[in-house]
Amino acid sequence: MPVKVILALSNEQERSLIRQVLLEARVTGFEVSGEAESPEDLVRLALPSVPAVVLLSSQFARETSFSLVEKLTSNPLVQVIVLLPQEDFNLARQFVRSGAIDALPVFQIPSELASSLESAIKRVQKFGKETFSRLPQAGQIFVFYGPKGGVGTSLLVTNLAVALAAYQPEPVALVDLNLQFGAVSTLLNLRPEATIASLAQRFQGELDFEFLQSFLSKHGGSNLRVLAAPSRPELAELVTTFLVEKILQVLRNHFAYIFVDTSTVLQDTTLAAFDIADQIILVTALDLLAIRNTQVVLEMLRKLYPSERLKLLLNRSNVRFSGLTPEQVEDFLGISILAQIPSDGQVAVTSVNDGVPFVLNYPNSSLSQGIFKLASIIAGDRFSLPADLLEKSQGGVLKRVVRFLLGEE
Repeated sequence: MPVKVILALSNEQERSLIRQVLLEARVTGFEVSGEAESPEDLVRLALPSVPAVVLLSSQFARETSFSLVEKLTSNPLVQVIVLLPQEDFNLARQFVRSGAIDALPVFQIPSELASSLESAIKRVQKFGKETFSRLPQAGQIFVFYGPKGGVGTSLLVTNLAVALAAYQPEPVALVDLNLQFGAVSTLLNLRPEATIASLAQRFQGELDFEFLQSFLSKHGGSNLRVLAAPSRPELAELVTTFLVEKILQVLRNHFAYIFVDTSTVLQDTTLAAFDIADQIILVTALDLLAIRNTQVVLEMLRKLYPSERLKLLLNRSNVRFSGLTPEQVEDFLGISILAQIPSDGQVAVTSVNDGVPFVLNYPNSSLSQGIFKLASIIAGDRFSLPADLLEKSQGGVLKRVVRFLLGEE
């Protein structure tokens, strides 16, 4: 099936020039299928899931042209070539960073458009073929956010991702979007040479899985794939919302579960992850400041997303210095708690210091058991602990109860 080409031009001079070049171009595999009259019309024509190339005048949407390009190229089956009124390197670079495959000044159209069009057609055809090798169902994206620092978000999401990667058959990925002070690599004892910052430095506006997977580190103990945070805080500014969207879209097509750890600060990149997430999981604890911050964030998120996408995870649920109970938290926030994870300071600190997830080293701990229950909620019957681990877990719990009754712990 030929790739459709959609024209989004701002004046008759551009229309005449483009039609003449397309008529004379020795490029096959496309047909001009329409001309958009407005940005809304263009989105309607371009975003159905069939391959398309858009020839877009930089003046077509005026000040919203960059965001329009980002929206169009959020679908990998759409490629955009931007036409500039004159040569302007900075403007061209902005459009390419927004997702365009090329940006050509008008005087270069007769000599360069055919080549750019051919490249765009090859790209959408490649992405079209990749759809046949994707998972039967798109993967699920879970974004974890702690409205207050210190509630243990990174430790929980890392161990949850490891548990699912180790004890169910589908592939799992973990993205560290705590861009300034990401902890995932430390928690997994990884020293990745490639990070999301190095990906950003090489990103040219388009992203496929073959390229992305070279930036994913493998956790040997679980087969989890990790996209690490930048190695230095100042590199965080390299990562754009557009890149975050592209990464998650590609991962969704190749992993059953994608987990995202985020910073406490509500950055644009975090909001971009929220937009694409299937579930936004707020992590809180039984202290007044954590609950208050969770209430503020919930009020904001309820205005932006359906309530079924918002979940609440209670960490350190057995620590109640404030006198609060989980039931009181549910009543106050107006949301049910998805799961409660108990506190086990010794296990948690040892896990962090050793760089080994506690779900692997201490599967019989109450902390691991809480994570396993959460994994079962997410994956259902696909999550299954090996028989020997179940026996070890049950025996371990019994031994700890006996030691507690004897006053040994």
